[in-house]
Amino acid sequence: MRPARYPRSVAAILRSVPPHDRALMRRLGLDLDDPAHAEVFVEGVRAADGAIANQERWERKRLG
Repeated sequence: MRPARYPRSVAAILRSVPPHDRALMRRLGLDLDDPAHAEVFVEGVRAADGAIANQERWERKRLG
């Protein structure tokens, strides 16, 4: 996984969502074809990527 300082592109994030998951999100009111919804989704994914990267750095530092 890339470090958080090199976030994945918006296009890469949106392409990574399978059609089945897109359909489920649409039923829940999140349409990834809507730019505003896509922006919120991408921000969430980037936040999660950053948290995972921070956790990995912490674990590497702790384990030496």
